[in-house]
Amino acid sequence: MNTLTLEYIKSILPPRPDNSHKMTFGHVLNIAGSLHYRGAAYLSSLSALRVGAGYVTLASSPSVCDSVNALTPNIVTFALRTLSPLSVHSLQRTADLHLKDAQSVDVQTLSPQAVLQLRDKLTQASVISIGSGLSIGQSTDQCIDITAINTELTVDVDVTLCTEISTDLNSDLNSDLNSDLRSELPICNVIKDNRPHSNELIPSQGNHRFFYALLNEIHTYTKPVIFDADALNFISHLLNPPVQFDTTTVTLPNKSIITPHPKELARLLNMDVATLQTQRMHFARLAAKQLNTIVVLKGKNTVITDGNDVFINPTGNSALAKAGTGDVLTGMISGFCAQGVSPINAACLAVYLHGLAGEIAAEALSEYGVLASDLLDYIPKAILRALNTDPIN
Repeated sequence: MNTLTLEYIKSILPPRPDNSHKMTFGHVLNIAGSLHYRGAAYLSSLSALRVGAGYVTLASSPSVCDSVNALTPNIVTFALRTLSPLSVHSLQRTADLHLKDAQSVDVQTLSPQAVLQLRDKLTQASVISIGSGLSIGQSTDQCIDITAINTELTVDVDVTLCTEISTDLNSDLNSDLNSDLRSELPICNVIKDNRPHSNELIPSQGNHRFFYALLNEIHTYTKPVIFDADALNFISHLLNPPVQFDTTTVTLPNKSIITPHPKELARLLNMDVATLQTQRMHFARLAAKQLNTIVVLKGKNTVITDGNDVFINPTGNSALAKAGTGDVLTGMISGFCAQGVSPINAACLAVYLHGLAGEIAAEALSEYGVLASDLLDYIPKAILRALNTDPIN
């Protein structure tokens, strides 16, 4: 176990050569944000620039991109294809879903076909960050009993969930649904005991289908990938589905980083939070080994581990106990990765400086008054403090 120090942080900061241009410092592709979490997309994108990344592209729904463009000129946005409102309306009307189910449908839900749009961006990017405010996990937890649908629907599903879903609709249903909708029906897991289709549960529309297509696209990606927030909830849903559903093997890219808070890590490990909190280092290492990833277990004395080496962070305070501060951390990690810092060092740099920025901000604003957006102004001050630290003789 190693406790991070300011001197060590200074020693692993990436260089800033004078003979450089924006791409010298890397390109972050941030796939983030949703209808109700637009701020997460803003915070996780801008914080990557604040730690020195040269270029950040935010890929999200059109409404999120418009909102972020209105807040800052510093982020390049890339609007992704969404499910059409017409298709969503047709599904609601034809299937006669209850109002509460209809309200769970977000018309800004990303289409799985948006992954095709991203292929060039995935190739161009130095690092990818996924999940801040993407609103995946909530959708996968909301299920509609297919028996509540008045018109019968038969869905044939590839058990691996790796291929596009094929559907066989009754003729009366076919007359109402267009081809776009039929290609965008929700994922339906296969019941283990092969009970009739009438007993299956179908997750309501959400970004889970987009995320699964994206995960399948990047599982052999050789550049760093940071998974945060609802991306972790989706992964835990795949690893530990309800008992009646088949499990799915999850393969994360080799240079991946996950940034769970205790409850998210407990979901990934299918255990209770209280037990995890009694042995934070042990369970962080266990998750790192099981998922072949670097784990950043957030909280007081954040744990960073690749399954072998363990680093403990001493910085931070209650000022960071605010919505959005985790999105800032994700952006900082991706920003350092973009500059060529190794994933483990990028995580250490970001976690330490994130905590230090919270401490410096609290000196000016109090631990009560610091907002996640305030941290963006204090990240450079934290870096300056590290740069001005004398090395240990």
